[in-house]
Amino acid sequence: MKGLLTLPLLVIALLTAREAKAAQVWVAPSPTKVRPLMTAPANAPTSATVSAAKNEFESFHVVVTGPASSVSMAFEALTDGKGNSISGHDLVLYREALLNVTQQSGGDGATGRWPDALVPDVDYLMGEKRNAFPFNVPAGESRAVFVDIHVPAGAPAGVYNGNVIVTGDVNVQVPVQLTVWDFSMPSTATLKSAFGMTWNGPCMGHGDGSCSNPAVENPLRARYVQAALDNRISIYNPDITLPVSPRGGANWAGYDQYSGPFHDGTSATRLQGARLTSEELEGYGTPALVSSYSQHFKQKGWFPVLFNYICDEPPQTCKWTDIPKRIADSRSGDPLLTTLVTTWPQNAQKNGIDLSTIDQLVIVVNFMEGRPGTEFAGNQRSKYPANAWIYQGCMSFGCSGVGPGIDGTATSGWPSYAVDTDGSRNRSLEWMSFIYDTKGELYYEMTYANFTGDPWTSQNAFGGTGDGTLFYPGTPSRIGGQTEIPVESLRMKGIRDGMEDYELLNLAKSLGLGDQALQIAKSVFPTAYQGTASAAAIESAREQLAALILHALGKDPGSTGGPDAGTGGTGDVDAGNGGTGDVDAGTGDVDAGTGDVDAGTGTGGVDAGTGNTGGPTGSTDPGGGAGPADAGQIQVVSTGLVQTHGFPTGGCSSTGSQSAWLGLLLAGAFVASRRRRDQQQ
Repeated sequence: MKGLLTLPLLVIALLTAREAKAAQVWVAPSPTKVRPLMTAPANAPTSATVSAAKNEFESFHVVVTGPASSVSMAFEALTDGKGNSISGHDLVLYREALLNVTQQSGGDGATGRWPDALVPDVDYLMGEKRNAFPFNVPAGESRAVFVDIHVPAGAPAGVYNGNVIVTGDVNVQVPVQLTVWDFSMPSTATLKSAFGMTWNGPCMGHGDGSCSNPAVENPLRARYVQAALDNRISIYNPDITLPVSPRGGANWAGYDQYSGPFHDGTSATRLQGARLTSEELEGYGTPALVSSYSQHFKQKGWFPVLFNYICDEPPQTCKWTDIPKRIADSRSGDPLLTTLVTTWPQNAQKNGIDLSTIDQLVIVVNFMEGRPGTEFAGNQRSKYPANAWIYQGCMSFGCSGVGPGIDGTATSGWPSYAVDTDGSRNRSLEWMSFIYDTKGELYYEMTYANFTGDPWTSQNAFGGTGDGTLFYPGTPSRIGGQTEIPVESLRMKGIRDGMEDYELLNLAKSLGLGDQALQIAKSVFPTAYQGTASAAAIESAREQLAALILHALGKDPGSTGGPDAGTGGTGDVDAGNGGTGDVDAGTGDVDAGTGDVDAGTGTGGVDAGTGNTGGPTGSTDPGGGAGPADAGQIQVVSTGLVQTHGFPTGGCSSTGSQSAWLGLLLAGAFVASRRRRDQQQ
């Protein structure tokens, strides 16, 4: 009799144990970075509620907490019940591959495994099936899928519903509700950008560093330019054909074939009609070269985007005394061509430069408004030209091994493109561009790690992880399929989201609501050094801006019949970056293609990230640890970390070393492409 009583108890125990180990599927908002040891916060949403304008992207994460094996997902369509639907390449699922960070970025980065590379299920560039699925999730760990929605420009406003279907060990439907606002975003970004990509950067990542096969390498580079443009980013050197020699001889056939469509708005971007907003002339700007470029670009109607990059971060990459001669040569070739230097005006004047000869100054965000007690304390915007651009670089997270006066420790809070930073910091620079009224953003490189090793396993550079690298080489051996493509990073999607946030702010301003838009923006990111905010704060600001815009247009939300999406985005849960503050002593993370191999060596680093700032304004200057997860947002207590380094000379990457390497690679371009240029001379 005792044995019979024990049997039911054993069955109950086994069922309870099985239930406790069941996989959990939940949803996190897009600014969240779902690290492996993050667990679902209390009351984690199991459905997604998002809002977007027409021709805007909106995204969220579907997270599986293990154990689970053979996990796949599908997302076929969103429909409004009125015969309208969103489907096909406007809905893309990406497995979030993990990168083992061994070098903490600044004062609020962290070692351990971080999500970054986005491996598509079906890529939108070639329409090929890749190996995003299936994947396995170890017990007690989480893996995320990035769900990316593009609202077609012609989609009627209203409420659309659908389901992300999760299959494998766990079979779940994740309901998705999208509210489409009744206004559109332009395909060409209002906020200009100029992001560099070394002439042979993609070639290096795809196994042919000399770009020896133009028939293959030209279309490959075009795919990189297209992917960037679909993220509202302009690569300022889209071409590898070097169409003009220093002596002015030109052959524009290859350039016009591969780069022309990105100027004309005729490329195959999902953002129909998208155009580049900037381009640097290639090669040293001799008068003959400048003249040839200018003439061709004027004939084609592209001249307004062309600029001459006179010097990056003087005196790191050129002498101050070099600048007047370079500008004189440029003016001789075409006095109307924009000249650009990355520095701030007081520095240039101090070194004998006539500011009237520089058309475009690009200023590091750290110098827009520094912390109290520093040289740049307080809002400095009035001291800079009206058309100034902005950038972030390693100075924004803390350079290391770069040079005296530039290196820093415990740097925190600034906008950053580092891997191991809060997702909101990856999208905050565009908000800063609006707050400080700058006209564009510049970044020095997108494929740097291709030259230092394998970007899929390490991106250590200049004191952090990910500096200079926003693309991964998508080779068939790595991601499946037949065609080589660029693989976007989670950070690139953050920049894209920031560009779209800027469009909302700018549209409100254009409708006479600039003061309100500025107030909303500063409630999320009060100063340049407070670049971290909760997902809830960002979503609330977006909803407020949309309400202002719709009201100004006479299209208040009630007219679409859509529900109030609230401020929570995907359920008003900001899972933050910190999860539960667990320590990732783990196994490292070598992404092995299918996402189910975790075979690295690990570092035992904190798998807690930077957390998210609490409060409605997101104004806390975060430290390095993560607080407890709850149903609202990760609370972060400031550690009082301050910037301890001196003030460098500015520049697109805040370090001359970062820029100098480009010169060496560019020199190689002239050697490798000599055969193509001989005929031009």
